[in-house]
Amino acid sequence: MLKTISSSELRTQIRRVLNEVGYGRAIYVVEKFGEPTAAIISMEDFRLLQAIRQRETAERLREVIARVRARSRDLPLEELDALIEEARADFHRRKGHRSDAD
Repeated sequence: MLKTISSSELRTQIRRVLNEVGYGRAIYVVEKFGEPTAAIISMEDFRLLQAIRQRETAERLREVIARVRARSRDLPLEELDALIEEARADFHRRKGHRSDAD
């Protein structure tokens, strides 16, 4: 059963909420100032969600690899190496930018 709870009510009812979720009787949507901000789900549901995400990520990766292989067949090796290095530099630049913002 899907239930909604405010963050302030959750603070006072955390034990009850965790018991309901843990025994598979409820899923909670936590609201802050009337807006949904989080969900509390059972570990079983969490594991299922993680497995689905992993399958989706693996499928996207396979698609990207296939596209790269198809596009790179006609590229000279030097040009392919340059593109790889450019992508790596862009990745590290973005990664560093995100960690600075956190």
